[in-house]
Amino acid sequence: MSDLFEGQTMTEAHKFISGGAAYTLTLGFDADKIEVFNLTDWTGTAGAFPISTWFKGQTTAAHVYQQVVIDSSAGASFNFLDAAANGFTPANTSGGVSEYRTAITVISQADPCVVTAVAHGMATGWQVILSDLGSDMPTARGMDQLNNQRYSITVLTADTFSLQDVITGEDIDSSAYTAYVSDGSVIGISRTQALSSAFEYDPITYKLTLGTDVIGANDEILFIKCIKLGKITDLGDIA
Repeated sequence: MSDLFEGQTMTEAHKFISGGAAYTLTLGFDADKIEVFNLTDWTGTAGAFPISTWFKGQTTAAHVYQQVVIDSSAGASFNFLDAAANGFTPANTSGGVSEYRTAITVISQADPCVVTAVAHGMATGWQVILSDLGSDMPTARGMDQLNNQRYSITVLTADTFSLQDVITGEDIDSSAYTAYVSDGSVIGISRTQALSSAFEYDPITYKLTLGTDVIGANDEILFIKCIKLGKITDLGDIA
């Protein structure tokens, strides 16, 4: 079920008593945000961590964003900490179906139009959608004419492919299109497979290891809230 997520917000929760050592939690889906509430530390012990937060894509393993109690005598006396160790570490098992969403780095003004998306992992004949382009973004990204359009592709290299019309198969001529500026994404929406090969689905098991700074001391009570967001819109730099 986890890698078949269809764009709806999903939540789940866990509650347990800490054993005082790092613990790997198995999740029902690929979460975007996880909050760990230490109900024992909620009483306001100075130096305690009542809330620890993880976001998918944190750049450093074992990081944790925490709210730390400064003074137990002041109910609102808290600080925020970005700890670089003993926090959260993804521990997913392998398997599943790749997402096939890759960042675009270059789009040529040429015939045919060539898209550069490093290690795109796609194959000739696939259909793709190019998104997050154009002047409607907070910062103009160029190639307005390609945004949210569907194309067939011909793979040129591991990092590049050209675009074709899905009906006629003709190359897309982007010579007169708005010049590419930056960013954008390419999403593979169809995949081809030899008729002689059976389809096999190996589901990913999503896991997250809670380090010692998150799990708390032995016998402390933890409540964990996991969230998978239905949609995350990249607005780019809005400065």
